[in-house]
Amino acid sequence: MLSDDLIHALARDFYEAEQSRVQVRAPSVRYPDLTMADAYAIQNAWVEMKIASGNPIKGFKIGLTSRAMQMAVGISEPDHGVLLEDMFFESGETIPSDRFIGPRLEVELAFVLGKQLKGPNVSVFDVLDATQYVVPALEIIDSRAFMTDPDTGRQRSVLDTIADNAANAGVILGGNPIRPEQADLRWVSAILSQNGVIEETGVAAGVLG
Repeated sequence: MLSDDLIHALARDFYEAEQSRVQVRAPSVRYPDLTMADAYAIQNAWVEMKIASGNPIKGFKIGLTSRAMQMAVGISEPDHGVLLEDMFFESGETIPSDRFIGPRLEVELAFVLGKQLKGPNVSVFDVLDATQYVVPALEIIDSRAFMTDPDTGRQRSVLDTIADNAANAGVILGGNPIRPEQADLRWVSAILSQNGVIEETGVAAGVLG
């Protein structure tokens, strides 16, 4: 486990990288013994810095939710990150590209909760009961750490992504909210297109849970 001082220093690196839009070296490259607990500790320390700057928590992200993605990065569970207030954008809004480093988009389903979920034994039925409505969403992902370290050539790992707030950068909520019981969410499909050209398609059944 990294020391508290080192965890806060690495969190500060991510905080400043986001502000300057200049990537930093991945923690796992600098500290090869980095653990998942260290990665989440860095993420938590970074989020605390954001909260202290007047940017409150507004939601949460669950990532790596497909078996294929988990196998690709060598883990057996999803990762998670925090959605801060300044990460939310409205559908149709112009988003300033200069606040990101190398943004990418992922199509998601956003669950807007009507009541709190808490505890280790939360079931699917608890989630559905707590959900006020579901809307389509676009997630903006961005990385504040180099993919390839400029000094060693080593690749960043999933632990670096976790420390980097799960590569979280923004979310665009769509319209047409529905109650979860109004549709079989497993078969909600999506088409991501750019200037009329289809870039990607998918179906929610590919997501675990």
